[in-house]
Amino acid sequence: MWIALAALTLIAMWAGAVQDSAIPVIAQVAIVLVVAGVKASTILRHFLGLRFAPSGWRVLFLLYLVVLCGAIFAIYTAGSVLASHALTASGSLP
Repeated sequence: MWIALAALTLIAMWAGAVQDSAIPVIAQVAIVLVVAGVKASTILRHFLGLRFAPSGWRVLFLLYLVVLCGAIFAIYTAGSVLASHALTASGSLP
C-alpha cells in the first residue's frame, strides 16, 4: 500500500510541476486534486480503519472528500477566470 501511495505522490508532483506543455493548467489542477482525493480515501480506508466502519460513515467521508476537492477546483477556476478578465480589461494582455 505504501508503494501505491508513493506512486500517487509522484504522479501528483509530476502533474503539478509540468510547465509549458500541451496539458492545460486547469487539467493539471484537476489531476492533482483527483490524485489527492484518491490518496486521502486510501488513507482513510486502510490506515484509519474506515473500511470496517458502517457504510454511513464511509459515504460521509467520501462525500466530504468529493465536496472539498470540488470546492478547491471551483475556487481555483473562478480565480483564474476573474484574473484573466482583470488582465484583459486593464489592457495588459494582447
